Amino acid sequence: MKKITLIKQGLLTALLLGMVTPLIAQDLYLPATTKSKEAKVLYTEAMDAVYDVEFTKMQKVNKKALEADPNFFMGYFLQSMVGDKASREAARDKMASYSGKMNKGEKVLKEGAIKMKADPKYVPIAESRQLVKLYPKNIFAKTMLAYNLGGEDETRAEALSILEECAKMNPDVASVHNTKGYLYLADKEYDKAKASFDKYIEMAPNKANPYDSKGDYFMAVKSYKDAAKSYKKAYEMNDEFSMSKKKGKEAKWMAKREMIAADVKTHAHQLVADYNSRDVGKYVKNYYSGPEFCFVVNGEAVDSYKEFVDRVYKSHDMFTDWNVEILSETIEVPAENIATVTHMFAFTGTPKDGEKQALKGSFTSVWRHIDDKWMVVHAVNTNPLKE
Repeated sequence: MKKITLIKQGLLTALLLGMVTPLIAQDLYLPATTKSKEAKVLYTEAMDAVYDVEFTKMQKVNKKALEADPNFFMGYFLQSMVGDKASREAARDKMASYSGKMNKGEKVLKEGAIKMKADPKYVPIAESRQLVKLYPKNIFAKTMLAYNLGGEDETRAEALSILEECAKMNPDVASVHNTKGYLYLADKEYDKAKASFDKYIEMAPNKANPYDSKGDYFMAVKSYKDAAKSYKKAYEMNDEFSMSKKKGKEAKWMAKREMIAADVKTHAHQLVADYNSRDVGKYVKNYYSGPEFCFVVNGEAVDSYKEFVDRVYKSHDMFTDWNVEILSETIEVPAENIATVTHMFAFTGTPKDGEKQALKGSFTSVWRHIDDKWMVVHAVNTNPLKE
């Protein structure tokens, strides 16, 4: 079974974001057991921060809630949702070993924590269903279930159905559209994903997360410039969105890499065209003549540019005609000044003494940007290629 990972921090943040109109408490928060009124108030405040994806605020407020009641089960639950792996696991351990008074929902959460402690890969779908059964009108419980179901191809349709139900229960829950967007992305239904994220932005235009989510959509469809802009907007709206800033840098690099790849592709195709023109002088100018030059032909290294040129002229004199056709192409850009191009090609040519040849081969070239020009510094040619 194929799993997906929603592009968010924390266990439920892709699901519980962007409340616009407050819901009644029983719909918005899971019931919490505590004798501390302060802890109870701070719990709801921390949950509000979760809905707005304000993790730093959520952690600070939840810390105060645990200080007000060190035995606050739902405080440990919130702590298990965000932060680094070690802190989440520590909170989950406290949930699993909890011995204080608990309501029915908290007991279900404890059972899930026990199973996740025993098996880190355990997905608490059964426990999520129990919570929905206990609290049938609770948006939080339903989105927890949708999140857990959405991770599997086989149950994603059910997850979307649950989210539609949530939208009908309360049309003001913006998070429903955010979650639907990610599930549609997982299914590569990009038009539906875009519509969901646009609805999310419409419902929560003053929150940062909708723009971060739209950035994830743009990344999925490889619209990197738009992704960079969307991430930038999210970070400018809330500088606690450090992940948006990080993803924005990646999007900028992807956009630049795309431009570099297009530029190198033009040069690589020109190299093939120059080769097919049989103008040796023009063709060899695509290669760097410096000391790092190396050309490997069928396992035999040609270490000097001069020797390479001599071999090309020799081949020219041996054939009356030739033609290379690119069958497939792969371009990688590991850095701003370097790229690799791999061509699978078909070669046809007529030797002066012999029958016409037809074969397939592989040509991998390493290009560097030298003196404001892309040039081949290394190349490996396998010809013919065994199939």
